[in-house]
Amino acid sequence: MPKKRVDVSRKADLRLVCGGTGSGKSSYVKQEIKRLKPSRLLIWDPVDEYGEVANIRITSPKELADLLKRYPHGALKVRFVAEGREMFEFWAACAFAWCNACLVAEELADVTTAGKAPPHWGMVIRRGRARGLAPIFALTQRPSESDKTTIGNATLIRCGRMSRADDRKYMAKELDIEITKLKALQPLEYIQLDTYSLNVIAGKL
Repeated sequence: MPKKRVDVSRKADLRLVCGGTGSGKSSYVKQEIKRLKPSRLLIWDPVDEYGEVANIRITSPKELADLLKRYPHGALKVRFVAEGREMFEFWAACAFAWCNACLVAEELADVTTAGKAPPHWGMVIRRGRARGLAPIFALTQRPSESDKTTIGNATLIRCGRMSRADDRKYMAKELDIEITKLKALQPLEYIQLDTYSLNVIAGKL
C-alpha cells in the first residue's frame, strides 16, 4: 500500500550542509544517499554532478512535470539539471507536489537570498515534513547569503571549511561555538550540530 501523501506525524529531517569548494559537501550527501537507499529521489543539480545516484537526467521543466506525474507513488530517481531562480522555484513546486521523496538542493546561495526563502522552496522547508519530503539536503558554499528559512528549520547543520570570514562568523553563531574552531577546519573536516539534541560533534569525511 503506498504511503499517505500527507501525514503530520512524520518527523522533519532537513540537513543544511555548508562549506567552501572541496570541503566535502556533495561527497557527504552522495554517501548518505547510498547509505539510505531512497526509492524516490529528486535533485536540483545545476552543475550536473549527481549522475552516480540519480540515473535520469532532465533539463526541460515540462519533461520534469510530466515524468513526476507518471510516478505519483513509484520508485524514481531523477536530477533536474538547470540554472536560475525561476527554474529552482519550478523544481521546488514539483517536489512539494510529488511527495514522499528524498530531496537534494545544491548551491542555495545562487537561487535564494539572505532573507526569507522564495515561496515554493519555503513551502518545501516549512511543510515538506507532512508530505514525506525527507531527508532534505540543502547545500551552500555561502551560508550568510542563503535564506534564513532553511537554517532556521534545519534539524542538522553540518559545516565544513569556509574561506570567507562572514560565513565563519555566521555559522559560529548558529552552531554556538567559537569561531576559532571553524577557522581551524582542514579540507574534509566538519563540525556538526543536531538541533534536536543540541549535540555538537567534529569529524572528517
